[in-house]
Amino acid sequence: MAKSVISYDKDLPEIPGRQPWEKPTQHLVKDQNAPTGWAVADGRRPSKLLLVPKIREQVDTWRESGYERASDVTRRLFEYWFEEDHEVPGFGVPFRYYFCQREAIETLAWLVEIAGQRDAQERDAQERDAQKLDAQKLIQAYATTFEKDLFTKNITFQTTMDGQRQLRRYVPELNAEGVQDLPPENLRRFAFKMATGSGKTWVMAMAVVWSYFHKKKVPRSDLSTNFLIVAPNVIVYQRLEKDFAANRIFYELPLIPPEWRGAFSQKVILRGEATEPDPSGNLFLTNIQQLYEWRDEEWTPANAIEALLGKKPAQDLAASGQRSMLERVKSLKDLVVINDEAHHVHDDDLAWNQSLLAIHRALPNGLALWLDFSATPKDQNGMYFPWTVCDYPLAQAVEDRIVKAPLIVTKEDDPKQPKDDPDGVTADNIAEKYGYWLRAAVQRWKEHYEVYRKLGTRPVLFIMAEKNVYADAIGEYLWKTKEFGFKESEVLVIHTDSTGEITKKDLEKAREAARDIDKAESKIKAIVSVMMLREGWDVRNVTVVLGLRPFTAKAEILPEQVIGRGLRLMTQVSPDRTQTLEVLGTRNLLNVLRSQLEAEGVGVASTKTDPPPPVIIAPLQERLKYDIAIPITKPSLVHDIRKLSELKVEALDAIYEQEDLAEPFRVKLKLEFATTETEVHQADIAAGELPPAQELLASITNKAIDRAKLPNRFAELYPAVRGYVATRCFGKTVNLDTDALRSHLSRLELQEGIAKYLARKIAELTVERRAVEFDKADFKLSETKPFSWRRNLPLLEAKKTVFNYVATYNGFERSFAKFLDKANDVDRFASLGTTEQGESGTQFRVDYLKPSGAIGFYHPDWVVVQKTEAGEVNWIIETKGRVWEGTATKDEALKTWCERINTATGAVWRYARINQAEFDRSAAEALDDLVSAS
Repeated sequence: MAKSVISYDKDLPEIPGRQPWEKPTQHLVKDQNAPTGWAVADGRRPSKLLLVPKIREQVDTWRESGYERASDVTRRLFEYWFEEDHEVPGFGVPFRYYFCQREAIETLAWLVEIAGQRDAQERDAQERDAQKLDAQKLIQAYATTFEKDLFTKNITFQTTMDGQRQLRRYVPELNAEGVQDLPPENLRRFAFKMATGSGKTWVMAMAVVWSYFHKKKVPRSDLSTNFLIVAPNVIVYQRLEKDFAANRIFYELPLIPPEWRGAFSQKVILRGEATEPDPSGNLFLTNIQQLYEWRDEEWTPANAIEALLGKKPAQDLAASGQRSMLERVKSLKDLVVINDEAHHVHDDDLAWNQSLLAIHRALPNGLALWLDFSATPKDQNGMYFPWTVCDYPLAQAVEDRIVKAPLIVTKEDDPKQPKDDPDGVTADNIAEKYGYWLRAAVQRWKEHYEVYRKLGTRPVLFIMAEKNVYADAIGEYLWKTKEFGFKESEVLVIHTDSTGEITKKDLEKAREAARDIDKAESKIKAIVSVMMLREGWDVRNVTVVLGLRPFTAKAEILPEQVIGRGLRLMTQVSPDRTQTLEVLGTRNLLNVLRSQLEAEGVGVASTKTDPPPPVIIAPLQERLKYDIAIPITKPSLVHDIRKLSELKVEALDAIYEQEDLAEPFRVKLKLEFATTETEVHQADIAAGELPPAQELLASITNKAIDRAKLPNRFAELYPAVRGYVATRCFGKTVNLDTDALRSHLSRLELQEGIAKYLARKIAELTVERRAVEFDKADFKLSETKPFSWRRNLPLLEAKKTVFNYVATYNGFERSFAKFLDKANDVDRFASLGTTEQGESGTQFRVDYLKPSGAIGFYHPDWVVVQKTEAGEVNWIIETKGRVWEGTATKDEALKTWCERINTATGAVWRYARINQAEFDRSAAEALDDLVSAS
């Protein structure tokens, strides 16, 4: 058995004698009847992809026949690559390509030389040259078909009115149909599904060498000596540049047989270079943005000519007479396109796809080959590209030990994982909500750090948050929490946008970290980001991942992409040691990860449409009779820190039970081998030397100071914290120096709870309310500037509002708006347009004291003017589908605001909260009845 770098209670499941350069003949499965909980099953791990089973069988037969009917070029390259021994500095002796790399290039050669020629063997030579084995022909010949019933066909081809070819197929795993676009006729486009870390770049280089010499040495070859390698972003480009610049990879790896090296002459043209290509033998390397030939989103035409002709070339190119890279590529006679991280090209509407198709249309005979490489070559619906011809899944890569073995970490004595949608989580309390799991991840990382440090390398902890503000809060929490031992310079926070791409602000530091983080001199120990950074961020030194964001199988970031950033092996570790990647996270992330490892190839059924454009909400002149005047006040709450001395410990409440304090706090983690769900280890997160009581109390004091926003008040607050914990916190006097109590005080969630309570009490003690001051005493909703709205579309058009639409967030709010529009005592109303981020399309907000003790702003949902016998009554109304922490304090803030406005203006203002449960049960026809019942 191979020994794991990190020691676990049990050996990790493995296939005895498995070598990654040999064809797999067995695979691991879960077996609850076996003593170990897992077993080795005969046969290769099956693939559920549309084309792979039959093509894999054909390629196996072809390999066993000695590559019958293959060209001399193919035979010589395969012999050199896979039969001869090679000595390569830095690699094992003899150097061997992985079987997954061998199978990928064999499949490509078989498709071109055998399957393609077989498809056209009855045609004459001229017609055969004009016909290529495109996706539709490939599917017709090699698809694995399933029948839903006697009347439903598995595979149907159709063409849209604009000429787009499509495949409609039944997906048996979902018992549903899906529709996918197909490449144009006669475009040979093949996708290769290869797990992260399995050496896609080497296969790309093999494809270049094979096509290059095929074109030069095989009569009437329709391949090319020109290549365009495309990266999705600059970070991936920089990684590829290290390999392909100056043809480095072709001379450092055994790719070109010695007798052919003199015949390999290839000009490499990198992004940003103005070099003109030779008639043949060119390799262009760029990121896709350099190929876009149309205007970008920020460009607008300056005149009618630009609107017709498009964006002008950049002045420096135009002045120098240089051609863009797209123009130079289009000028070639033939070309092979290779896409790295190809799941970016799944939509024909994407600029990437359109640019490459423009090249295909410009070349005399179209592209010679279009090759997609990705660990997850899926379209926007989650279905694998139907032209995927090779499948090397992550589970197989784990069995081959060419990537780290993922271990899923759960709480041993309580199966509950971090909630996917924790109640009331905010940037202020995220460390408290996830305190246990942050501590567990850090402790697992510390164990890794001690082991790997002795091997001359340093592991990295990767934490994935839901939002950028959460990432900021977690990053700050890591280096501010003394017991973690991080310095601020050792924690890297990187912001990403909604697609997982790095924001421009953080791009440079992300590039630097991606380049240097695996080096011995790197200081980074922890990375916090939002969507587990995408391609190019394959950081080898990541060994512990903590996922703290909602996760579903339909999310654009897929499980393998999530953990893929940490799957690559550390090169400094001996290959006979098994490296592991420990994954802690939300329940959905771990559940989907488990299922994906066993069920790769499952698609989803429905096609995804573009999100609807936002609706612009604005007041209308025709509706001014429904206008509402609503005073805008200045913030009234301030803190008087001088009152801190009045804090009395004896007046504070106990917030924790004391029954469990006698025993030290201990919770065990359970670590499972992901593929077989086999338990391999248990870890006690309470293990280790406990800090002294004064250090733990200092940590609580600093947390309370941070929450209460009380800089430079440590000396004043520490005695109060010590007195509170010692005499009041647990309902009785406790000995702060016992091991049992210190084990509980070291719990981050307990520290956060105490700090939160004290910060709240400090805030209540020190907060003062100023007299009412008006920012705009006569503000009217008709003065609201137009704002956009994307939720709950199509929006409701109501009669009694000054706005063109009612901004609603969900079905409950829509129903409430309909009620207001019909209520016989409502004269007019408006949604105040509160967004998911707590902002408002209008300017109305009220300040209030948050549960944390901080002063915040609250944007309520509705303003309503009610007709009564005594005159008009103005209502501020909040609709709640669910009551969260802090709701009561917001209620009080709005009631207080109404009372103060009544006194200041003489108008009648009232506040009400309408809960969905009461509203759904109500049959009220008037606002008065509804408010009375709530």
